[in-house]
Amino acid sequence: MNYDPNPNVEPGSSPVLCWGHNRIPKQKGVITYSLASNSQRPLAGAMHNAIFNTARRVRGQWLYVAPPFIAAYFLLEWMEKKNKFLNSKEGRRLKELEEEGQG
Repeated sequence: MNYDPNPNVEPGSSPVLCWGHNRIPKQKGVITYSLASNSQRPLAGAMHNAIFNTARRVRGQWLYVAPPFIAAYFLLEWMEKKNKFLNSKEGRRLKELEEEGQG
């Protein structure tokens, strides 16, 4: 199919025109905006916002996160002291006395 810039059509009928044809009427009411690539700042304020947004989120969530970690810390500290005691001479002696009293 050949491209014909001036198609032969009968008077009163409208030809089927493709995109880019020189006889297509100009569109009206279409607004386009563009911004030069050197004017765009996609990371403008990213570091500042990241710091303050993180601080805001932490401030809102620390009551949900801190208590379990504090409880786990104290539990682990107690378990380590108990283990150290039970593996010492005094702890083994106490354990033997408890087993003799039960048996």
